[in-house]
Amino acid sequence: MAIGDFSRATHLSVKALRHYHDVDLLCPVEVDSRTGYRFYGIDQIKEAQAIRHLRNLDMPVDQVKAVLRASGQTERDEIIIAHLKRMEAQLESTRQTVSLLRAMLNPSTPIKVEHRFVPALQVAAVTEVIHLSAIDAWWSEAFEEIYGLLRAAGQEPAGPGGGLYATELFTDEIGASEIYVPISKPVTQSGRVQVVEIPAAELAVAVHRGALAGAGPSYAALGKYVAENALGACGPIRERYVEVGGTSTNDTVLTEICWPISKDTSALH
Repeated sequence: MAIGDFSRATHLSVKALRHYHDVDLLCPVEVDSRTGYRFYGIDQIKEAQAIRHLRNLDMPVDQVKAVLRASGQTERDEIIIAHLKRMEAQLESTRQTVSLLRAMLNPSTPIKVEHRFVPALQVAAVTEVIHLSAIDAWWSEAFEEIYGLLRAAGQEPAGPGGGLYATELFTDEIGASEIYVPISKPVTQSGRVQVVEIPAAELAVAVHRGALAGAGPSYAALGKYVAENALGACGPIRERYVEVGGTSTNDTVLTEICWPISKDTSALH
């Protein structure tokens, strides 16, 4: 089949067919050495249609190649399922961004900021230097590891879990992060989980309900409040997960976002 006929049969443009030939995704069965015209076999129509459907799902060319050249149905399904999961994550991220933009366009009740002193806390914790793009997966894995250790020790958490995030995580997109769960008595350290003490601190606190990706307004309110009142202090941002739906992207998360402060705040209560 000439490239024009093949294009009509597969709904792939001639431009796309030429590109797929150049990247070795879908090669014609024959190329006229004199004219350069490309010709395709009838049995390539099914493959071309599969390519069109996969590309419509924004699957990268290298992954489309992997699907077409998979050794069997199981391998093929694994590649497609992995891509669908990435698409679902992107859709969720888009949904959260849309909700955030709507909230910015239609602001509701101003976010309340309160001051709180928290004493030192003994915790089971996982601490690592993490890139911001990997924080969600790491967050879930770290909590799973900590709670697994506590279950094995027959110990209930002594309070809601939380996290500490170094300034560099926000400024440089990579920095020290610590996920922790309070404990009432020491446990045997295992794997990445260590028993540490989180120091006492004076904090400005705002409450956010929903996926942590939408916590921007709460962070902004805290930053504005702290700056206007000259309260800023060095130290990591703290998050305290009062209610957790299983992952940081879950809408049922209720988070207290805590900004370290240093000024005497007694007159502000």
